[in-house]
Amino acid sequence: GLQEASSRFLPSSSELPAAHHAVETASIVLANGAAATATSPALLPAAGSSLIMLTIVALLYTWEGSVEWVRETVPASLLPVVESVLAEVGGLGFIGLVLQTVLQGTNKEFLENVSVRVFGEGEILVETFEYLHSAFFQVGVAFFVAAGAMVAVGLQKLAEIDDIEELQVDAETGACTVTAEKLTRYVPITEQEDLAQPVSLSSPLALIDEIFMSTEERAGLALLLRSQLMERFDDLPDTFRVEKYIRNAFSENLLEIVELSPLTWIYLIPALALANSIDLSHEVVNAASPNAAESAGFFFSTPWAIVPSTVSVVLSLVWGIWNCWKMTLIKYMTIPRLSRDGYSSDADNTNTDKATIQIQPPPIESSSARQAFASQSSSPFWVSPIEAVWGEPARTPFQELFGTAGASGLELYQNSIKYQAWLCITQIVFFGTQIVSRDIDAILTGATVGDPEHLVPELVTHGIFVLLSLMQLIFITPRAFWNHCLVSCLGEDEEVKKLLAKST
Repeated sequence: GLQEASSRFLPSSSELPAAHHAVETASIVLANGAAATATSPALLPAAGSSLIMLTIVALLYTWEGSVEWVRETVPASLLPVVESVLAEVGGLGFIGLVLQTVLQGTNKEFLENVSVRVFGEGEILVETFEYLHSAFFQVGVAFFVAAGAMVAVGLQKLAEIDDIEELQVDAETGACTVTAEKLTRYVPITEQEDLAQPVSLSSPLALIDEIFMSTEERAGLALLLRSQLMERFDDLPDTFRVEKYIRNAFSENLLEIVELSPLTWIYLIPALALANSIDLSHEVVNAASPNAAESAGFFFSTPWAIVPSTVSVVLSLVWGIWNCWKMTLIKYMTIPRLSRDGYSSDADNTNTDKATIQIQPPPIESSSARQAFASQSSSPFWVSPIEAVWGEPARTPFQELFGTAGASGLELYQNSIKYQAWLCITQIVFFGTQIVSRDIDAILTGATVGDPEHLVPELVTHGIFVLLSLMQLIFITPRAFWNHCLVSCLGEDEEVKKLLAKST
């Protein structure tokens, strides 16, 4: 039986060569298949890496092209601003390089050991370093985006002023002739009894009118500024264009705004420390952690988290309004005004048929108006102690307008506008990326929330904080900066002459 079975199922001696050939053929096929299977997974990562690198190269090419386009597009006076922004972006890259170096090799092992001793887990400190780098970069980029937006808006305003100024230019001689009668189309007339009074804003609603001022009135004030310069410096030609002069002042002031000192980053320290304290107390690193929702709700229910956040937002709002308020008042103290100068034969002097419109000197030229303004409007009791810290005694009538700030007033309020804008940006980035986005994600994904009772109040409250900071950055801070530029246009003679030399 065994012999019969073997003869039936096993090849005979004559069939062995054919069977051996079949086995060899099958082995080759299997080997080729295995090689193909082993090679294809290696090709996919290589193709993916090549695609990523090509994308990076394309982004670098786009960046270089954008930089060249900006350099060729912006006026020459704004090129230093562009170069300063690029240098600050390079500084952010340097910070990233340093942090990346710290997180490599023995440094990473050292941080992990420290993290284990302090937090009980080795990755927390390393991830915190990466989070801080990301936060610094986000705030820096947001600041430069805001600066770019300010440049765009400023150039638009200057173009509008130039368009209206062009209407006053003689087509043949190029001389710009601005008369009081022409300006009545753009600027309101001041009553005679108000000319000797210091400038004041009747209510916060007046500041709203200032922020949303029409294009025509803004251009009319610029033409009044030109009239004052022509009066102060009689050697200015009739072809002098105030738009170019204001643009140079705008460029110089903006250059100071975008230059970030190490002190500028100080706002980030309490904000990031606050976020880290809440997160780490619930075993979360930051809003990008997989378990980030476990901290949601606690940013509202924890008193030492919500109280500083509220104080910060209120402070930035009051700060921004005050900057805008003061710069607006000083602007109107330095710019001439229109008034009716008439006479009448009536006993009660009510006939104004023969009244003419005249450009009156600015209130700064009245010593009584100037002193009353400095004591009553410029530095109220709650601002005066703060200004006194950096203030210097006023030596000129222009410096008296800054009240307690005195001789350092122009520089002090330039820095004040800069740091208030930085605080708004810090709040937008911090509240927006660390709290609002986390709460929205927790609601949409249905994640397990650490404090579900306070999730919605936290989202609403910090959403309002972001909106308030954004509104300041869009409306209040740019108006304060614009008025500061106009004030600097009519400052001390030495500085004004430097600006005029660049503009004529």
